[in-house]
Amino acid sequence: MEKKEAYKFTNDDAENYDHYLGPLFFEPYAQYTASQIDAGHVSSVLEIACGTGRVTRHLRKVLPASVKLFATDLSPDMLGITKRELNNNGIIFQVEDAQKLSFTENSFDMVICQFGMMFLPDKKKGLEEILRVLKPEGKFMFFTWDDTLNVPIFKALIDDLVLPHFKDEDTTRFKIPFAMNNPKTLENMLTDAGFKHAESRTIPLKSGVASPDFVVEGFYIKHPLGREIKTKVPSEFETVALQFHDKVVRLSGNGKTPLQLSALMTTGIK
Repeated sequence: MEKKEAYKFTNDDAENYDHYLGPLFFEPYAQYTASQIDAGHVSSVLEIACGTGRVTRHLRKVLPASVKLFATDLSPDMLGITKRELNNNGIIFQVEDAQKLSFTENSFDMVICQFGMMFLPDKKKGLEEILRVLKPEGKFMFFTWDDTLNVPIFKALIDDLVLPHFKDEDTTRFKIPFAMNNPKTLENMLTDAGFKHAESRTIPLKSGVASPDFVVEGFYIKHPLGREIKTKVPSEFETVALQFHDKVVRLSGNGKTPLQLSALMTTGIK
C-alpha cells in the first residue's frame, strides 16, 4: 500500500507554498534564522530542505559574498523556485537527499535546516550525514514546529476541522510537521548522533499579516490539506472552508493582527 503524505508540495503546490505560506508562516522564522548567524566566523554554509528559498535569501544578505552558500532540497520543484528567484546571487543550487549528502567530510562551517527535519524518514541517518559534512566545531541549526496545541492557527485547521473527518484511519501523517516538539528529546537526538552542546528552546513569533481569505486560500483551498478533505468527504470541502474562515477571522481580528506562531530552535556543535 502506498504511504499517504499530507504535506507533499510539487508543481502548482510549490508555487502556492511560496506565495501563501511563505510570507504567512515561514518569513518570520527566516528572518530570525538569519539574525542568529555569526557571519564573521563562517566561510561555507549548507542549507538543507531550503524549500522555496525563504531562509536562503536572508542568508545571502547577511553572509559576506566570499562565503559559499549551498541551497539544497529533495524537491526539484521547490528548488526550482529558489533558483528562479535567487539566481546570480552567488548561491550553489543542488538537489540533495539530506540522508545521503553528496558532499565530502568536513566541508561546511554551518548547516541550517528550517522546518525540514520532521520529514526525514531516517532522522538518525540525516543527523549522521550532517555531522559528517560539518567541519570540526561546525554548527548545526534547525527549526521544528511546536505542537499544534500551542499554535492556534494550526490547531484551528488540523485538530478542530481536518482530523475529525479521518477518525477511521491513521492520522499520523497530519501531525508529522509538529511531531518534533519536545526540547529534551531534540537535544538527546543530537547528543546521540555525536553532537556537542545540544540546546533546544522555544521561539514564539508572530505571523505575517494577511486577510482571512488569503489564509484560507493558501492554507486550505490550495493546500494539500484541502485536497485531503475533498478526496475523503467531497461534500464537506466548502463547509470546512467556511468554518476555517470564521476561525481565522476570530484569531486574526479579521486580518488586522498577526497570528501567534511557535517553533523550536535546536543547535549542536560537531
